[in-house]
Amino acid sequence: MQGDLQLTDTVILYDRDFGVSIFQNFRGYDNLRDDAEWLLERTSRKSRGFLMRIVIKNGKRGIWIGEYTQGEKQIGRQEFIFEDSAETISRMISDHVNRKISEENLLEKIRIENLRKYLNSRILRDFKHYYCPSHRFLYECPYVDKIYSKLTEKYGKDKRIPYSLVAEEIEQIETCDDVIVCPLSVSNLLERLLNLNRAFKTRRLGEIKFITPDFIKLL
Repeated sequence: MQGDLQLTDTVILYDRDFGVSIFQNFRGYDNLRDDAEWLLERTSRKSRGFLMRIVIKNGKRGIWIGEYTQGEKQIGRQEFIFEDSAETISRMISDHVNRKISEENLLEKIRIENLRKYLNSRILRDFKHYYCPSHRFLYECPYVDKIYSKLTEKYGKDKRIPYSLVAEEIEQIETCDDVIVCPLSVSNLLERLLNLNRAFKTRRLGEIKFITPDFIKLL
């Protein structure tokens, strides 16, 4: 397929540990695998993830996705997607290159969660974040609201609650399949509670207040 493709000069790298990087005006070898592996060799990425690049075939715009794995600077799996949704995403990327939308706006539109909704890609489905992205946890994690409802229904507000009981409730929470380290399942129980409290306050649900080292209140 390579010989029929026109390659664009913007490459987007999604790394499990380091997040998203956008490389514009990229000049490579006019070969998807060679270009991707050249770029990987020259970045500090040592985790796993994938690269995404706009490609054009017979006038139709699509997306190429190439996956790399832990400790490897080579592309393993690759996919070509020429659905209408792939063309829509490619237009968004081009709008950013042409300064029609900001980088912040683009990054919001091409988050993994959004890409999965539009692109039929096994590589995207298999991708896992290492740490849950901050915005996603603070504003979108469905378990935060569930824990708050469960705690207030079970213990009420403005009452002394043993810290250990709340910690047990958090321990029972499920974790997302696409996150290696969930803020609610880190090994340190106090850190879990602080993460949960940060999400409560961000969503203006309430607050966890320490009364003593052993007791808290839900406000």
